Amino acid sequence: MLTVAAKDFGPIVEGTVELRPLTVFVGPSNTGKSYLATLIYALMEGLAGGTIPPYNRHHFPAHADYWRVTRPIWSAPPLAEEQARELKSVIADWVGQLAVGQWEPYVVSFSELPVAIQAYTRETIDSSLQYAAGRFERDLQRIHGKVSDLRRRNSSSAQLRITFEQGHPLLKAVIGESDGTGKISLLSHVSDISGAEVKLHPYLLEELRDATVGRNLPEPFPGAEIISFLMQVGSDTLQSLFQHFLGSSYYLPAARSGIIQGRREIASALVRQSDASNLPGIINDFISTTLLVRKRGLEEIEPELQETTDFLEQQVIGGKVNLEEAELPYPEIYYETAAGKFALRQTSAMVSELAPLILFLKYLVRPGDLLILEEPESHLHPASQRRMAQGIVRLVNAGVRVLVTTHSDYFVGQLNNLLQVGRASGRTRNRKGFEAVDGLKAEDVAAYHFHWDDAAGGSRVIPLHITPGFGIDAPDFAEVSVDLYEETISLQRIRGR
Repeated sequence: MLTVAAKDFGPIVEGTVELRPLTVFVGPSNTGKSYLATLIYALMEGLAGGTIPPYNRHHFPAHADYWRVTRPIWSAPPLAEEQARELKSVIADWVGQLAVGQWEPYVVSFSELPVAIQAYTRETIDSSLQYAAGRFERDLQRIHGKVSDLRRRNSSSAQLRITFEQGHPLLKAVIGESDGTGKISLLSHVSDISGAEVKLHPYLLEELRDATVGRNLPEPFPGAEIISFLMQVGSDTLQSLFQHFLGSSYYLPAARSGIIQGRREIASALVRQSDASNLPGIINDFISTTLLVRKRGLEEIEPELQETTDFLEQQVIGGKVNLEEAELPYPEIYYETAAGKFALRQTSAMVSELAPLILFLKYLVRPGDLLILEEPESHLHPASQRRMAQGIVRLVNAGVRVLVTTHSDYFVGQLNNLLQVGRASGRTRNRKGFEAVDGLKAEDVAAYHFHWDDAAGGSRVIPLHITPGFGIDAPDFAEVSVDLYEETISLQRIRGR
């Protein structure tokens, strides 16, 4: 599992969350739920980009032409001539000792590689993390503005710190301000890739043998075969280390109904102004994604995701959401029912609120991706909120990671019921009208309450217990229900006075 911790970030004093297949944020307004959700989005975007940087040709200047057609998924440190010669010699000796089959990839543990290759790969990890920290800073600024404005202001000792950590393979990094100037950098990191597997294809090893036979290595820099070898080792180890960041991330902000209805007009205005800086980064990303979405073939849609979108269309919005691609460059989104076909701007807020989610599921999201959804209950009748929760659970069971922020006790209550469905036998589940995809496992859920601390002048992120017999214990909802009940009883007593 991946954990993310924030300290002195916006309104958040401190808090640590573990991202599970379903992660739920609850708590009063203005306590930092969206702040932390957007931070996670920026972190995912930064680290995903950190493993796929644009390659700088100065690393291997003698082979600049090679990099015009090859895009490695690692950020390599520059190779000095002496280091290049050493690596070439080490690789020549190592490859010459391998017994390689003709077709199957040669799989080797990272710890079994020559020490010099391990050292260079660790430099690659350091370089990639530094690059990722820079990407994260840029994304954070794009979403929130100046980083210095994100530091908790009502504390003279505030120091912005973001920590992310995973257990297997071990990766822990701290990103934050080092000197209070508002500049974010990678402050520290530890990793363990000793167990990572490297897959070397036979054709690459044969080319390496041919290139290094007799150790005739006159070039001052590695040849293409040596570069390919280093790329493959770096690629496999980084993919192992950054496994939680390899999928795409999508953020659906609150109040998306108004944004989606006016997206084409907003886009046209931005084109005329050639400036999107007045829009928050999350809104800009959301509009850009909805404008660029295009249909994909039915064969490209995962069956489980197709079943989830069918459920949401049938059970929640009562119609189909699709694209009219004849309306290029910005396809019209339309809603179709037995009553006819309507442009999205002609539909209710409920349809407009859910249309982006359905579009993303149909045309963009795949298993392994992260979907961050603010207030999925917006503009929904309580009965539809319950069915929406059921759709989210089906999405999680289809392999999509989901993070939601919510103010709805109906939504959370339905999640709790589906936790009970996950514990029920197949016969009991079917008798109650549920399917296997409706069951939610307790170990797949994490929930957090954002509690405002008056003394600290900020909020603290408190993990909520998820019990087998009850589910998510959200204190706010229970307190409001008790207060409402007590107020109702007290008012009934004054009748007739």
